[in-house]
Amino acid sequence: MTTTAETDQLPRHARKPAPSGRKVRRIIGNVLGGASMVAGAGILILALTAPQTIEQGYGHVRGAVNDVSASVSEAQGVLPSVALGVQGGQDELDWCDGTFIEMVSYQSAEHVPPVYAAHNNCGGDVVLGWSVGTQLTIDGRPGTYEVVEVRNTEKHWVTTDELVGLQGELALQSCFYGENRMQFVGLKPVAGA
Repeated sequence: MTTTAETDQLPRHARKPAPSGRKVRRIIGNVLGGASMVAGAGILILALTAPQTIEQGYGHVRGAVNDVSASVSEAQGVLPSVALGVQGGQDELDWCDGTFIEMVSYQSAEHVPPVYAAHNNCGGDVVLGWSVGTQLTIDGRPGTYEVVEVRNTEKHWVTTDELVGLQGELALQSCFYGENRMQFVGLKPVAGA
């Protein structure tokens, strides 16, 4: 190893210049840029080969965010709130306007409450973390509502047979991210609230 005193004694052409700050920053930038490109390529490959895995991961993150938001709201005494929209089917559901659409496909079923649905990525995922006893408000309706039943089914246009006997005055529905499941949440007004 050469000391500073020995380096000073070397002829000028034999000395190695210290790397400049600009060169160090360029090297670090190149390394970080390359790592970002590799990570991006990995995510792209995963998204193309396993989209459900990506969607499930996103769903877990969204669920955690919804849980934290609900905890903060609860600590402040604010209940979650949903908005009910128009009657319709898949076309109205795809509007993705932030409301739960009253699904006409369930209206003819006996012993099934009115079902309001929203895509998970359009605000419907708020119901996925709810359990029996969760309280909420419904925009435009007086009082407080409470979850009285949670029922999960396969993800398809459910036959009403799977919903017969679902408790509540109405039900909210959304799908789980990246899974072949959807959730129905039966609601009823809280007495005296």
